[in-house]
Amino acid sequence: MYEPSEEEWQQYEDDQYEHESTVAQWQHYEETMAESKRDFLNELVKMNHLNVDEDIFKRNLGNKEMAFITRTGIEKIQYNNDIRVRYEVIAMQPDYVVVKAIASKEFGVDYAHDAGDIVVESFGEATPENTKQKPPYYSAMAEKRALARVVLKMCGAYKHGVYGEDEADDFKQPTHNTSFSEGIRGPDTKKKVA
Repeated sequence: MYEPSEEEWQQYEDDQYEHESTVAQWQHYEETMAESKRDFLNELVKMNHLNVDEDIFKRNLGNKEMAFITRTGIEKIQYNNDIRVRYEVIAMQPDYVVVKAIASKEFGVDYAHDAGDIVVESFGEATPENTKQKPPYYSAMAEKRALARVVLKMCGAYKHGVYGEDEADDFKQPTHNTSFSEGIRGPDTKKKVA
């Protein structure tokens, strides 16, 4: 019968400890995950200081009510979670642009392990068929879509059916005719800014 050496036994114990630690981290993660889309959105709003009147909206597409995060909401989530994003241009043609976004976030540290990064990648694309903007700024739209996708992937939004407003022109929030100067006051609360 084979007897492991002291060194092999120590390696086995180290591997077992690392496995148990990883399992415990995932169990904690799963326990703290929201149970429903509503719970997830409430937590996302609270943790990222989102304004429900400006950063998030619902829209019916087909027979399904869907939740969307606006561009400002995406930026707040990115900032509040210290998500670092870099871009690579995959294709740049006059009427076709693809940008790859690579997002990273430092993962928590425990006493037995070094810090690591969680890395998420996704693409943003823009063509005449999927960009109604006039004039069409394909590179800017591809970048916005790539950013929205990696940030939402990083925070787990897709598994709850939450999308970014910039991901498709069909997802845009209906415009409201509001005057931004209305109700906004400067340091002297008796005078309007604009």
